[in-house]
Amino acid sequence: MAERPDIALLGYMMDSVVDALSEVGTVIKADGIADLPAPRRAAIRCAVTSAVNGARPALLDLMPGLSDIVSAGAGRDLFDMGDLAARGVTLHDTGDLVSSDTADMAVALLYALARDIVRADAHVRSGTWAGAHFGSRVRVSGRSVGIVGLGRIGRLVAERLEGCGLRPVYHGRNPRPDAPWPYEPDLEALAARVDFLVLTLPGGAETERLIDARILSALGPEGFLVNVARGSVVDEEALIDALSTGRIAGAALDVFRGEPAPDPRFAALPNTILTPHIAAITGNFADELAQDIRRQVDACLG
Repeated sequence: MAERPDIALLGYMMDSVVDALSEVGTVIKADGIADLPAPRRAAIRCAVTSAVNGARPALLDLMPGLSDIVSAGAGRDLFDMGDLAARGVTLHDTGDLVSSDTADMAVALLYALARDIVRADAHVRSGTWAGAHFGSRVRVSGRSVGIVGLGRIGRLVAERLEGCGLRPVYHGRNPRPDAPWPYEPDLEALAARVDFLVLTLPGGAETERLIDARILSALGPEGFLVNVARGSVVDEEALIDALSTGRIAGAALDVFRGEPAPDPRFAALPNTILTPHIAAITGNFADELAQDIRRQVDACLG
């Protein structure tokens, strides 16, 4: 009988994924890799991680025979692609799986923000409904929405919101010839022309603090920001200031710079909705992710 291959985990992974990988080989957790004998470490060909964990060079140094990494998620900003190429390591992701659930979450956050659903719920629960009218909120249909980053997720967000009666406009490095929506090459101009700005772009050095005070000012006091991308794409100091002073109407954030301990000032702002990076996490996703990672690892081990 052939020996079971070792599969290295480079960080935390859901139990469902670990269980699925255990059917393929012997799962070695990150803190156990260094304890393996050098020949066994050198024989590891495939590792599994996530877009949140990335791949630390110190761990990769322990596995000179590594050829493939399978990452849960779509993000690549925590991976040094040049370093991986120099090591001869190919990175695979599960971006197709996260796209639909993340797009759903972006739409949900946009509606929750505009219709003030979280505070409306608290209003009823507090028992003050009978004595205090909650007031009117923002109509969503007929509004314009700017999609920053028309990749797999951004395209699905645009399709969903267009179906809800909104008018999408998008911004990216280049126009997409197959996109049916207007392209705006200038991000500040995009922010100035839309009611909602939804961020679905990758993280990394190229997009660091792309949404700054200038963009937020252009979005304006009646504009809303939704971020399901990465916390790094927003200048959080500028965002907190804009929310505090009413220079934008509100923000719904699923991602933060300081995850899992975001800036506490966000929690004190009544015009925010804050969720713990859960856009892609559904029960269906967990099962699908486990099977997709197993399939990709199987293919890598060949």
